[in-house]
Amino acid sequence: MEKEYKFRALTSNKDVEIKPITLAALKFAIDNNSEVTNVAITGNYGAGKSSVVESFEEKRKKTKFIHISLGQYDEIKSSEKNGLDKREINTIEGKIINQLLHQIDPNKIRKSIFKTLDAESQINPLNITLYLSLTILLSLYLFNISSWSELVHNFCWLSWTTKPIISLLVLITLFILIVYGIYFLLKLQKDFGFIKKLSLKAEKVETDIEIFSNESSRVSYFDRYLDDVLYLFKQSEADVIVFEDIERFNDSRIFEKLKELNIVINRKRKICGESKLVFFYLVKDDLFESQERTKFFDFIIPVVPVVTASNSHDILKKLLTEMREYTRLDKTFLFNISLYLDDMRLINNICNEYLTYKETLSKLPLEREKIFSMVVYKNIFPKDFSLLQRNQGYLYELLNSKEIALKNLREELNNKKNALERKIENAEEEHLNDEVELYGTILKIPSGRKIIKVNGKFEKDFSTRYDYIKELIAGDSEIYSFDSYHDAEYNQYKRNEDIDSLFPSRNTPEFQERLKNTKNKKIIEKLREEIKKINDELGELDSYRLSDVYQYAKDIDDFKSDFTEEIRKNPQFSIISFLIRNAYIDESYQDYLNYFYENTITVEEKEYLRNVISGRQNKYNISLKNFDEIFNYLELKNYKSSNVLNYDLFRFLLYANEHNEKLKLIFHQDNILEFLLDFYNELFRLDVENKSFFSERDIRVFLIKWLHHNSELFNEYIRQKHSNLVDKRLILSLMNLVDLYDCTKETKEQISKYLEMTQEVFLNIFQNYYCDFEKFKYNLSAIDFKIKEFDFESSGYEENVLNYIYKNRLYDICKYNVLFFMERYSDMGTELSDVKHKNYEIMTGQNGLKPLLDYCQSSDEEFLKYILMYITLSEGEMRDKPEYIEQLLNNNVVFNYQLPQETLERDESDDSDNDEKIKNVTLEEKIISSIPEFYITYTQDKFNDLSSENRELLVKNLVQTKKAEVNTEIVLEYFSQNNEGDTNLVDFINQSTNFRLDNNIYQNLEEEIGKKFQKFIIKSLGLKKTIRIQLLRDIGIPYYEIFDDKSIDNDQLQDLMSQHLIDFNKINIDFIKEEYSELIGFFILYNINDYLNFNKEQIDIEQLEILYEQNEFEEKIDLKILALLLDNHYNEDYFIYLIDNYTFDEGDKQLQENIQKIVKKYIKQFIELDEEGISYSLYESILNSNDVSADHKKKLLEKLISVSENRIKIDKLDLLGEYLDLLELPDIMQILKEQINDNNYTKWEAAFEKLNQNESNGGKGNQDAKVPNSKFNKKLLDYLKKRELISNKSGGEGTVLKLYGFRTKQIEFKDSLGENHE
Repeated sequence: MEKEYKFRALTSNKDVEIKPITLAALKFAIDNNSEVTNVAITGNYGAGKSSVVESFEEKRKKTKFIHISLGQYDEIKSSEKNGLDKREINTIEGKIINQLLHQIDPNKIRKSIFKTLDAESQINPLNITLYLSLTILLSLYLFNISSWSELVHNFCWLSWTTKPIISLLVLITLFILIVYGIYFLLKLQKDFGFIKKLSLKAEKVETDIEIFSNESSRVSYFDRYLDDVLYLFKQSEADVIVFEDIERFNDSRIFEKLKELNIVINRKRKICGESKLVFFYLVKDDLFESQERTKFFDFIIPVVPVVTASNSHDILKKLLTEMREYTRLDKTFLFNISLYLDDMRLINNICNEYLTYKETLSKLPLEREKIFSMVVYKNIFPKDFSLLQRNQGYLYELLNSKEIALKNLREELNNKKNALERKIENAEEEHLNDEVELYGTILKIPSGRKIIKVNGKFEKDFSTRYDYIKELIAGDSEIYSFDSYHDAEYNQYKRNEDIDSLFPSRNTPEFQERLKNTKNKKIIEKLREEIKKINDELGELDSYRLSDVYQYAKDIDDFKSDFTEEIRKNPQFSIISFLIRNAYIDESYQDYLNYFYENTITVEEKEYLRNVISGRQNKYNISLKNFDEIFNYLELKNYKSSNVLNYDLFRFLLYANEHNEKLKLIFHQDNILEFLLDFYNELFRLDVENKSFFSERDIRVFLIKWLHHNSELFNEYIRQKHSNLVDKRLILSLMNLVDLYDCTKETKEQISKYLEMTQEVFLNIFQNYYCDFEKFKYNLSAIDFKIKEFDFESSGYEENVLNYIYKNRLYDICKYNVLFFMERYSDMGTELSDVKHKNYEIMTGQNGLKPLLDYCQSSDEEFLKYILMYITLSEGEMRDKPEYIEQLLNNNVVFNYQLPQETLERDESDDSDNDEKIKNVTLEEKIISSIPEFYITYTQDKFNDLSSENRELLVKNLVQTKKAEVNTEIVLEYFSQNNEGDTNLVDFINQSTNFRLDNNIYQNLEEEIGKKFQKFIIKSLGLKKTIRIQLLRDIGIPYYEIFDDKSIDNDQLQDLMSQHLIDFNKINIDFIKEEYSELIGFFILYNINDYLNFNKEQIDIEQLEILYEQNEFEEKIDLKILALLLDNHYNEDYFIYLIDNYTFDEGDKQLQENIQKIVKKYIKQFIELDEEGISYSLYESILNSNDVSADHKKKLLEKLISVSENRIKIDKLDLLGEYLDLLELPDIMQILKEQINDNNYTKWEAAFEKLNQNESNGGKGNQDAKVPNSKFNKKLLDYLKKRELISNKSGGEGTVLKLYGFRTKQIEFKDSLGENHE
C-alpha cells in the first residue's frame, strides 16, 4: 500500500476565523457610506493579512475583489535606502496595469490602448476565409457573367445560375458582405487597435503602446495614460483592489501614485454616481512613521499575528501531529526551536521540507531532530545553506573550526599549566617559609633613628623576632621611631612610621616576586591539584565534540568568518548558537545534506562512522567489514573516545599489528573496562555456541593484548574489593590459555591473590571450555601462587589440582591449611584432639603427611610458620611425646624469633614488668610453656643442633619453668652457666624429693665450679631440708641432725652454725645453751625465722629482746619480734613503732591482726597517745571492733575529732556521722558546736527547740521542723528515729529533711550544765 503524506500549502488560508472587531472594521472600510478609500491592513510578515482579506472576500460574494501582488524578493535591492529610480517605478506601475489588465474580461476593455492576446483570439480564421472566398466568388460572378454563362452552358444542372434574378440576388448579397466587412474592420480597430501606427504627413498618430518599452518608461504610466488607466479600473467593475507586498520595494512614492490614482478614480465615480473603489494595502506595521502613516491612509486595520515566538510551538505541534511526526521528535527540542519561528508560511514550509528530507534520507538511521534542525537552517539561512552544500559559507567554516579552537584551547591550558609549574618551581626554590620571614630580611630602621616600637612594645617584649615582624606588617599597627632608648622608654619625641619607611625595598620587583613565591609555598598542593585538573582537561580535549568547543553563545558570537557580517544581518542569527551548542547540527552534517549511496561502506558502517564523528555512542555489535575504508575515515584521536568501540573493529585490531597504536589508545580509554568485559563475554558466548567466526584463539589473543597494553587496568579489575564482581571464566581462560611467566610482578600477585580469594575456580576447573591442565599447573607456579587458607572442604576441590598444590607447596603454612591437608591425607582414625595437641608427632609418623612435613622443615621460614601455627593450634597444650617436643626445641629458629606483643595473654607476666616480658618471649618459651612440668629429659646430646647460647637459654627456661626432669646434667649445666646458683635452681631442685647427684657427672666438673657448687648447696637454705641434707652428703659435706660434740672449739662451732650444718631443734638448742652458752645467741640469730615459729612457751623472751636490741633484722622479722615482745610486756617505743601508719597499712593481714590485738590489749595507752603518725585505718578497725568497750570507743572518737584538724586528714563531720551511735545526743550537739564549728549546730538547735514546743511545753499537739538535706543530717535523722526522739514519718523532702516531733515527749539535746546552749 502506497504511503500517504500530508503536506501544507504555502498560500493564504481562505477559511480563517476573522475576529468580530476585524470583520466590522473591514465592513466599515468598504461601506459606501464611509469615505474610506485607502485602507492599510497592517501586520508583520506571516501575520495572516492575506488570509484575513481572502476569508473576508469569501464572505462578501457580491463584492468584487481584485488582487495585485508585486513582491520584491531581492533582499539586497529591498534593503537599499536610496529608493527606486523612475524607470523602476514606471516598471512597477506597468506591472500594476498588467495585473489589472489580465483580471478584466478582454471584451470589456476594447477601447483600452492596453491590449492582451486574448482579444486577437476572437478573430476566427475560418470565418474570415469563408467571408473572403464568398466575396471574391460573388464578385467574379457579377463582373464575368458572360464568361460564366458560356462555362455552364454545357452543364444543364447549373443553368439556373444564369438567370437575372440570381444575378440580382448576388449583387444584393455582395453589397451586404462589403458593408459588413467595413463594419467588422471598424469594430476591430475600435476594440483592438490592430493598426499600430499611422503616419500622416510625417506626423505619428499612436494607436497602441508597448507597456514595458524603454521609451514609454521615461514618464509615469499613471500620468501619461491616466484616461486608459481610469478606463481599466472602471471596466474592472471591482469594489476592492488589494495590493500585496508593495512595501517590499521600500519606496513610498509607489503608495503616493496609488493614492493619487485612488482619489481620481473615486472622484470620477462619485460624479458618475457609481460606488466607491477601495484600495486595500497589505503592509508591514513599520512601513511609515506614525504620523506619516495616519496621514497617508484613510483607515488602518491591524491584524494580530497568527504566529509569534510565544505560540509557534502550538502551531508546530499541530502541523507535525497532522503529519504524524510530532511523537517521533523530542518535545523539548521542538519547544526550544519553535522560539525562533514566528512565520506561518515558514513553519509550513519547514514541516513540508522536513517530511521530504526525512523520507529521502531514510536509508540511514539519522536523528530526526538533526534533520529538522538542518531544514530549519535551510529555511532561515537559504543562501548559507546553499554555500554549505558547496563546502563554503559561515556554517561550513564554523563546523570545520573545531581543530583550530581545540588548538587554541590546548595552548591556553598549556600556558596555564606552565605558569603553575613555574610558580611551584619558584616557591620550592624560595628558602624562606612565609612573608613574615621575608619581611624580616629587609627591615631597616629609618636613617637617624635608633629604636622602633610597635603598639607600644619593643622588639625585646616579643617572644620571637617572628612575632615582632608579624606585628610590624599588620595593617592596623601603630609604629613609632625614636632617637634614643631614653626617648623610647619615656615615649617622647616619637615619629610615626609606616610599612614603607621600615621596609623600603618592599615595592621592588625582586621583593614582590619573592613575596609571591612565599605565598605560593603555602599552596603548593593546591597548585599541583590545579595542574592535575588541567592535565585531565588536556586529556579530554581529543574527545571534544563541536558542541563541547562552543559551549556558550558568546563563543559562537566571537567566531570570525568572511560571511559573519552578512549572516548576522538575519534577525534569527541566534538560532545558530542554539543548534550548534546542543549538537543538533554537528560534524555529521554531511549525512543530512545528501542521499547516501552504498558503495565502499554499508549503511551500518556509515551510521557507525557518523556516530563516532558526532560524538554519539555506538552499539558494540554493529557489523563492520570494510575496515580499510573505516580507517580512512577515522583519525587517530577518534580511538581515544568510547564512541569508536565495536566488537568487529576491536577483534580486527587484535590481529592487525600495523594498527597497534590504535589498539593501545582503545585499551587506555577511560571506562574501557566495561567494553573489554562485554567483548570477552561475547567471544565466550559465540565460541560456546560454535560460531566459527570466533574461537579460542580470539580469547587468547585478547587476553595477551590486554596484559601487554594495559596490565594496570587488568590489575585494577581483579583487585576489586568484592571478588564476585570479577568474571571467574575470564581468570580461568587466562590461566588455561596464556603463558603468564613474563607478565608483570603486580599482575602475578593480583591473579594469585584473586585465585586465593576465589577458590570456587578450583571446584569445577575441568568444566571450563578451555581447560589445559598442564598450562594451568605451569601458570600456578609461574605466578608464585599460594593459598593462604582453604575455604572449602578438601573433597570439593579438583583432585589433580589439589594434589599439585599439595606436592608443590603452593599454600601457606597456617592452622587452617595444615588441618586441611591432615584431614585429607592422614591415616584413618586420627582424632581431631590428637591433631591439635600431638600435631608434630602425627605429621612425623604418617607417610601421607610427609610432603607436609618436608614443606614445614624445608626452611627456617617455613618451620617458623609451622611452630607459630602449632602454638596457636595447641591452645597452650602440646602432648606430643617428649622426643618430638625435643626435636622442635632442637632448632635455633625457635630461639631467635620473638612473638609479637599481641600474641601473649596478659596474665603471662605480672603487671610490674609485663611489657618487658612480652618483648622477650620467644617461640621456645611458648613451646616450653605448652608442655607439662618435668616433661623433658635434658641431655646435651639431644640438643647438639643448638648454638651454645641457645642451649643455655633452653636450660635456663627449662629450669625456671620446671618443664624438665630434675637430673644432675641440667642442674650442673644451669649452675655452670651462671657460676652460681639462684632461687630458680633451688625451686627447681625442690621439685624432686628423690633427686641425687650423679657422682660421675659431678666428678667431671671443673674443680673451681665444683667448689662453687658446694658453697651453693651449703648456702641454699631454701632447699627442702631432706634434699639439702642429701645433696650435702652427695658432695661430701657432713650435716649434724643431733650435735653433741663437746670437743669442737667456738670458732668451728660458729662456722657450722653460720653454714646451717647443725639442725636447729630443741635438743641442739639445749645442748649449745648448756655447753656453749656464749654461742646460743648466735645459734638463735642464724635460725631466727625457725625460732620465731616456735611455740610462745619455747621462746626465751629475754634472750629475744637482747638479740633485738643488739642486731638489725629485716623488716618482716623485726615486726614479728616486736609483736612477741609487746605481747609479753608494754614498751611505748615498741608500741609507737608498731602502730605507725606505714607499718600497719603496708603489713600483711596476719601482721595487722597481731597489731590490732596488741592495741586492744593496750587500749588506754593507745587512746592517750598523741602521735600524728598513727594509721587511720587502725583507728577505724578499733572503732569497728566488737571487743572494745563503748566507753573506749567514745573516747577514741572524741580524740580523733579533736586532733583530726592537725594530725589526721579526715572530715570531722563525716567521722562524726559514721560513729553517732557511740555518743548521746547532748554529746553530739556539743561536738558540733565546739569541735566542728559548723552551722549545722544552729539549725539543729532551732529544729529541736521548735519540736519541743509541743503540748508538754504549752504548745498545740506535735510540731515539725526542717533542716537541710545533707549526708550528715540524714545520718543524724536516722539516729534520732532509732532513739525514738522523733517520729518515724520524718524523712527527706527534696532539698530539706522534715522532722516530726511527739505530742508530749521532749528532746534532751543539752548537757546537764547547759554548756552547749549558751
